[in-house]
Amino acid sequence: MIYKGQLVRWNDKKGYGFIRVENAQAGQADNEVFIHMSALQHMARRPLVGDVLYFQIETQTDGKQRAFAARIEGVAANVEANVEGNADKSHSNHKQAPSNSPIKGLLYRIAIMLVVLAIASFVYNRVVAPTVAPSSFATYGSSALISTAVAADEQRISQAFSRQQSGIQVQSRGVVTRLLADDTKGSRHQRFIVTLANGQTLLIAHNIDLAPKIESLQAGDNISFYGVYEYNDRGGVVHWTHHDPQGRHVGGWLKHQGKTYQ
Repeated sequence: MIYKGQLVRWNDKKGYGFIRVENAQAGQADNEVFIHMSALQHMARRPLVGDVLYFQIETQTDGKQRAFAARIEGVAANVEANVEGNADKSHSNHKQAPSNSPIKGLLYRIAIMLVVLAIASFVYNRVVAPTVAPSSFATYGSSALISTAVAADEQRISQAFSRQQSGIQVQSRGVVTRLLADDTKGSRHQRFIVTLANGQTLLIAHNIDLAPKIESLQAGDNISFYGVYEYNDRGGVVHWTHHDPQGRHVGGWLKHQGKTYQ
């Protein structure tokens, strides 16, 4: 509701005064209402005692009433000043915003690149690398690669262990957790324990009479393998990690620090 009244008291130094309301609601004490300069800041001049004002009234949390959205009769609103003020603020904000924008944009792009690289690395290590056979496999043809299931992973090894199966061609990778002494009875074998990503342990028995020994192997190294899984109650053994001189068996291999041993 729009009210009309006359400014009967005004303290210009403190910026407030009182209006005598002409059409006050019943119960309005002394027909006067408080007004602050903030309610008239859009006017072209400051108010003077005797000015006729049009305004609205709000009740504050303490129960007191005050005028707001007021205007002085016959005095123009300072629209131009408000527009310029808002334009200045907008211009200032516009100048300040770009200071952070390039940094945020750069950090955002770096974060995306790191995520993409992490995904690409995971996909390569999980899917591409384990399924790439050494060049000697080409002599067996694509059907041999499929029939021997060179893409088997630790899930397949885990299933073979739980089912106590043996004689399964497997391929995976793990971390060397323990180095064992070479087995010198009969054909010599380099032996070490590998732990897979799922926690299963395997004994790798690598024939070093038919394939080079990994001299630089250390506990904690990553290693990939392709060979035949044999069940035992400690997780299993993988052998045939080498070529077959007679060509009757698909050759296996070990990969360590970018070098293939077969």
